Amino acid sequence: MAEAILSEDKRRSRFWLYTPFVLLLLVAIAWSVVWFFIRNRATEALDAWLEAEAQKGRQWTCTDRTIAGYPFRIEIVCNTLDLKQGAVTASFGRTEAIAQVYQPRLVIAEIAGPLRVSDGKVNVQGQWTLMQASIHASPTGLQRLSIAANAPRFNVTGLLPQEIATSGERLELHLRPNPSRASEKAYDAALSVKQASIPLLDALIGGTEPTDLNADVTATQVVGFQGRPVAEELERWRTAGGTLDILMLSGAKGPRRIEAKGKLNLDEEHRPAGQLNVAAAGLDGLIGNVTGNRTGGALLGALLGQNSRAQGKNPQLAPLPPLTLNNGFLAMGPFVIPNVRLQPLY
Repeated sequence: MAEAILSEDKRRSRFWLYTPFVLLLLVAIAWSVVWFFIRNRATEALDAWLEAEAQKGRQWTCTDRTIAGYPFRIEIVCNTLDLKQGAVTASFGRTEAIAQVYQPRLVIAEIAGPLRVSDGKVNVQGQWTLMQASIHASPTGLQRLSIAANAPRFNVTGLLPQEIATSGERLELHLRPNPSRASEKAYDAALSVKQASIPLLDALIGGTEPTDLNADVTATQVVGFQGRPVAEELERWRTAGGTLDILMLSGAKGPRRIEAKGKLNLDEEHRPAGQLNVAAAGLDGLIGNVTGNRTGGALLGALLGQNSRAQGKNPQLAPLPPLTLNNGFLAMGPFVIPNVRLQPLY
């Protein structure tokens, strides 16, 4: 009798010894079922989104698509990602998007180059060592988009008579709909470029030092990507009454510095129009290039506090008369700048 009781006690003790492992196994099996359910739902949602995009005329192609990420993430990988809408085509290299199963509306993506974009006239090519993006969404749509790229390089042809070539150390872009100006279809954008090399800017301002650029702007009448050529999209924006509110635009290139605020739009001849309040330092070379007279430009620059040699390596910003763009002319205060005519953008 005593031996039977002892054997029963041993079986009970062993049962409680293995219970945590059994429970852990059951939880793992249950979570695996849940993850595969979420994976299937994500696949269905992605396919439905691609179909909805196709109905809007946007054809996305994800080659060799895979969906993984077990146990806590959903990872979607495309070896290449292509987009075509109307005349516009775009392609990227390997693209990986990741979302946590408990936070599906926050997507983190890593995008490889090269980038190729074309509307049949304007062509953009880009490359970088690392590009990452984050997308915050809500049931009503996009809340915020952020992009960061290391060592970006871009070449643009077809926009100006000459090729535009740029490179830099780091680029950051942040975009969000402006909640207080929803009726104007307004979007806020913040752009930062560090240590950029822009030969076109070197020729205009002078010097070969790298440039740091920062822009904080709000654009109205933004409707998102519609696949139109650049010229058609700009014309749509102009006729809708679109404006570009420049909250702050700053640049630093060696001893040359500039800050500007104001509002711009496009006139009926497709030329930039508006007014900017500008403060600058060391831009005597730019003034000489704009006026077409190096000696006179240096004198005018000195009068406006823009003599970089006199001010040294860290010149102080000096306010300039308001810069007005009107009817194709550029005026500084009441004086129209000679030899300058603003050309149509398209």
